[in-house]
Amino acid sequence: MAAFTLLPKDGDVVSPCSSILIIIERRKCDDLSRVLVPHCPTTQSRGELEDATNQGHISLSRYRKHGRKQDLERSIEEFERALRVCPLDHPCRAAAQSNLAMAIFILCQNEDTDASLEGPLSLCRNALAIRPVGHVDRPSTLIQLAAMHFARFPKQREEAEQAQAEALLNEAIGLSSIESHDRRAAAFMLQLHAARMAGPVHADGRLSAENNPAAQFQDEDPWNLSDWLLYRFQRFGDLADLQGAITLLEELVRSASASNRRFVAGLASLGVALKYRFERFGELGDLEEAILRQRDAINLTPHGHPHKPGFLNNLGNAFRARFQRLGELSDLEGSISTHRDAVDLTPHGHPNKPGHLNDLGITLAVRFERFGELNDLEHAISRYRDAVDLAPRGHPDKPTYLSNLGITFRIRFERLGDLSDLKDAISRQRGAVDLTPHGHPGKPRYLTNLGNTFRIRFERLGELGDLEDALSMHRDAVDLTPHGHFAKPGRLSNLGNTFLVRFERFGELSDLEDAIARYRDAVDLTPHGHPGKPNYLNNLGATFIVRFERLGELSDLEDAISRNRDAVDLTPHGHPEKPIHLHNLGVTFVIRFRRLGDLSDLEDAISRQRDVVDLTPHGHRNKPGRLHNLGTALLNRFERLGELSDLEHAIATHRDAVDLTPHGHPDKPGLLNSLGSAFLARFQCLGELSDLEHAISRQRDAVDLTPDGHPNKPNHLNCLGTSFMHRFKRLRDPSNLEQAMFLYSRAASASTGPIRNRFQASLNWISCARHTCHHSLLHAYSAAITLLPALAWIGLSLSHRYDELSRGADVVREAAAAALDSDLPATAVEWLEQGRTIVWGELFQLRSSYKELSAAHPDHARKLQELSAALDHASATREQSLSARLEQTQSEAQRATKSLQQEVDRHRMLAIERDKLLQEIRGFPGFEKFLLHKEFSQLRASAHSGPIVILNAAESHCDALVILADLDHVIHVPLPTFAFQRSTGLQNMLEKLLGHARSIHSDDSDRKGDPATLRGVSWESLLSTLWSSVVKPVLDALAFSIPGDLSRIFWCPTGPFVFLPIHAAGVYGTQHLEPGHKVSDFVVSSYVPTLSILALSPNAAAAARHDLRLLAVGQPPSDGQSRLPGVDIELNRIRAVIRNSPAARISLLESSVGTVEEVLALMKEADWVHFACHGIQDPVNRTESGLCLANQRRLKLSDIIALSRPHGGLAFLSACQTAMGDERLSDEAIHVAAGMLFAGYGGAVGTMWSISDKLAPDVARDVYTQLFRNGTRPDYREAARALHDAIGRLRDRRNIPFHIWLPFIHCVSSCTWTDRRTR
Repeated sequence: MAAFTLLPKDGDVVSPCSSILIIIERRKCDDLSRVLVPHCPTTQSRGELEDATNQGHISLSRYRKHGRKQDLERSIEEFERALRVCPLDHPCRAAAQSNLAMAIFILCQNEDTDASLEGPLSLCRNALAIRPVGHVDRPSTLIQLAAMHFARFPKQREEAEQAQAEALLNEAIGLSSIESHDRRAAAFMLQLHAARMAGPVHADGRLSAENNPAAQFQDEDPWNLSDWLLYRFQRFGDLADLQGAITLLEELVRSASASNRRFVAGLASLGVALKYRFERFGELGDLEEAILRQRDAINLTPHGHPHKPGFLNNLGNAFRARFQRLGELSDLEGSISTHRDAVDLTPHGHPNKPGHLNDLGITLAVRFERFGELNDLEHAISRYRDAVDLAPRGHPDKPTYLSNLGITFRIRFERLGDLSDLKDAISRQRGAVDLTPHGHPGKPRYLTNLGNTFRIRFERLGELGDLEDALSMHRDAVDLTPHGHFAKPGRLSNLGNTFLVRFERFGELSDLEDAIARYRDAVDLTPHGHPGKPNYLNNLGATFIVRFERLGELSDLEDAISRNRDAVDLTPHGHPEKPIHLHNLGVTFVIRFRRLGDLSDLEDAISRQRDVVDLTPHGHRNKPGRLHNLGTALLNRFERLGELSDLEHAIATHRDAVDLTPHGHPDKPGLLNSLGSAFLARFQCLGELSDLEHAISRQRDAVDLTPDGHPNKPNHLNCLGTSFMHRFKRLRDPSNLEQAMFLYSRAASASTGPIRNRFQASLNWISCARHTCHHSLLHAYSAAITLLPALAWIGLSLSHRYDELSRGADVVREAAAAALDSDLPATAVEWLEQGRTIVWGELFQLRSSYKELSAAHPDHARKLQELSAALDHASATREQSLSARLEQTQSEAQRATKSLQQEVDRHRMLAIERDKLLQEIRGFPGFEKFLLHKEFSQLRASAHSGPIVILNAAESHCDALVILADLDHVIHVPLPTFAFQRSTGLQNMLEKLLGHARSIHSDDSDRKGDPATLRGVSWESLLSTLWSSVVKPVLDALAFSIPGDLSRIFWCPTGPFVFLPIHAAGVYGTQHLEPGHKVSDFVVSSYVPTLSILALSPNAAAAARHDLRLLAVGQPPSDGQSRLPGVDIELNRIRAVIRNSPAARISLLESSVGTVEEVLALMKEADWVHFACHGIQDPVNRTESGLCLANQRRLKLSDIIALSRPHGGLAFLSACQTAMGDERLSDEAIHVAAGMLFAGYGGAVGTMWSISDKLAPDVARDVYTQLFRNGTRPDYREAARALHDAIGRLRDRRNIPFHIWLPFIHCVSSCTWTDRRTR
């Protein structure tokens, strides 16, 4: 499997997942603020207290995002629950009180009432009482309490409220350091209150326009206002605050003199603000301007000035940001140098020392990522350790330092594989989370980093709890990050990574869809030009490839290439992430080469991947994955061109990838398997047994290192089995064959992993078992047949489902033959039903009623009914859109692409949801096999109207299987004189006869021809062979020996039988004119695609109305086909039959313009439908087969199956090839007549090949005359007999060649037959 590199941004560290190498990009999220809510130092977690607090803050975040009152009320309920369960002496008691006070206070403000403010005031006072002087959260609690007093003051106008608030704020200022945000917040509140007191206040407490706080502060101290705006942006992420700060600072810097004591600090603040804007929008000009401003601030600050280290630190951060954007190594070195100066100039014991050490550690870690020098990583860890040690407990940035230290421990684990580093990483990151109070803006970042480390530990140790913890952390991080926050895309991307890991481990498609949805959101939320955009595009493209490899939808491959190309184009040359994006684009080209075979894709990929490998330093953690992909591409080129040098280079490259990957790394098994495959290729080329032994050794290690249940396990088992099979062929040791079968059986029987891999393993198992007549052969066939419905998954397009089924086109018929060899005819019937017409069967299921489920579990039945209806509609809509796209111009198709993609996504998601519901239903007692394969005891009920005869054509032998409703066993009729080769021979003979018949026509309108005889090949010989070798043995087994005593019979042909005229078998000629030599002398024949189609209630077609509406559609003049003069004659004859009919009222609806839209609308109104026009069986696009209508368009199979109409009625298809089928998938009944059955018609008259325009009107007249002969409402279930008699009359006319009357057949989905013979 290809190795991709996923690249989340914004300091949220990501880690390797199975078969996908993930690189990280780290930068510090400078967190200069602290939340005005209490800190809880306890390490207690997972209890009700934390759960309630978390839920409270999540609801409060939702309220702030959407403004819904119910979210605020839910927040209060959760905080109340937290306070209830928090003991009086618990260290988080004050935190619980403050949280509840805050939420109630917000509610009071929204409802504009101060009557209930006493509640939050009391809570806040209690919190303050247990936070004595010296407590880290006392200043923030003082500010919170003061805010409540100020909120009550405007209405009560009591001086005591004002004095109390001012006293609280002054105490907060006294307890806070000069540079602290608590001090700034308290000072701002005092100034704000002073501004309110200085000017007129409205009755509702609002300031008048001339006393707006911003204007007041701009007049009095605009520097303070700029600080406050920047602080508020850091706290809440509001872009208006950032833009306001930048505008104000630019004006202040422009107007102030260099001698102003605030000027230099203003330059530095402007530089920080511009860097923030760059991080938000990606405008490089902002970053360049930030660097200039910060350089100016440093140059204007004398050596020894206490602000100098801080300015240097900010400049170092800006240099690092520019390196990460442009990849210039001078910026990276400049960043390290500047950070070192900041550290060196900061005296030991200074409160800023830990922060400067932390930022130096970040930059050293970035250089490690660029060059892979372990020394840089060790230095980074050392600086982080110093930062943690120097930051006292309660320091607001302590969690940041702990989290970053944990990140570097994790990086070292990824490099060296020492589990103790992983343990230390989790310990530090847990500490960061536990030290951060709920509601703090840094909490989501620490949750993200801890979630990433849990994910890595899951990948290493496989503990499911770690993966669930990772998902929980990432979900909380996303929920706690407000919409519009610059870190939101990165956190969504990390959540997507975790969903992807869970998909890779367990194979649930819903996880893959969740991953893609999160990546899409990350891309959509990131503006064009933002430095993180290429990374999110890269991740989205990589996941499209994962879905392509799972489902095979070509659109996913094209989307992947498009996203990866964009990622490459948006990444500047020289950028450290450019190789990653080039690498992933190369991988997509290799995959497209495998699918489409264009050698230029492979050459392009090899060129890109060679460059990427050369640019990746030795020791870099992504080196093995890049080597692996290069080796895979080289092996593909060897397989295509046969150059031995490519094979040698592939082996060397794969070997290097394995050697560079530490034991225990989650990618190791895949790398070993690929190396084994390369050795096997060289064995096949050169025949050296040592290469085969190397292949087995490496592939055995891959299997052993892959846990059971892992999606990659079936592929590794299958590859190892293939190597053992080669060893058996070389050494002829039966134990190797036994081992191969054992491995194939494990792969085929696995519960997870790509269906195609498991199905291929089942085919390999079958091949081995057949070779030795092994006792496991039937188990192998059972495994393959069980996988077929999943191979043609209902969430795929119809054409894609048929393509997937073509992988096992013959396996079902061979399985049935094997079951018959074991004297298991009932099993043969069950398998033929389970493994044929899979697509139709699943579509029929969507329109089922689920009566038994409704009685036992009505809620599940209702939900299943709703989901099935929605899925049915989504599937039909998708097919119609895909079909319409073929008729659109290029510009129209491009405009429709987005809409089509939405339809595809909806179709797939509904299929996933329905699959989940079915799994749940199958967990109920008695419903374990709900909507799964039926047993013979259920299937035989389908023969309620006459015997069903399955004609099975397998390479080993051909057989007839007869099912009778009142017989509890299958009548097995061997056909010893009719081998598979004979069936295909007759099929070829038929094609020659039809070709000869077409060649002797004088013109297209008069289709009369002489009886076709070609080099001794004749219709008589074809039909007599069918009679003597196939049909007569069946009739004899049924004891049908009296001509004229007609019974119904339902033929269910398979393989080549599908294309042979079973209904016309017989001995023809003047010497056999008397009855008893033709099938039509004994039975009325109908064809059924599957037994289950007859399992519908035989009375389902009964209609409530007494009248019948027949829609007649003739050839429109604009169909683009040759004119059919017989169409007008045919329609006139139908009109005449209706006029002269003694039957109950029959209304004739006729198409006026013959457009697809008009005809579809009329079909919904009509009970029966008759088409007299051209028909086409499309051999390339199967679902494009259809009937030619106006404007050179077709009524396609995809249009027909979208119809939703009551069951019953007749579809008379007087057109060519309407029941012809597809030779590549003969057992799937892909033709218009079958589509009509699925649309709800109870029967259809179709044609196996072209028909005569001159004689078709006669057939239509005779059929309708017989159906309309009684005075009651015509019954479509009598159409088989009517067609039988009509064709008999046509056949008995002189000089009517076989090919004229043979093609008409009757297909049925339900019927009754009151005059049938029973055995």
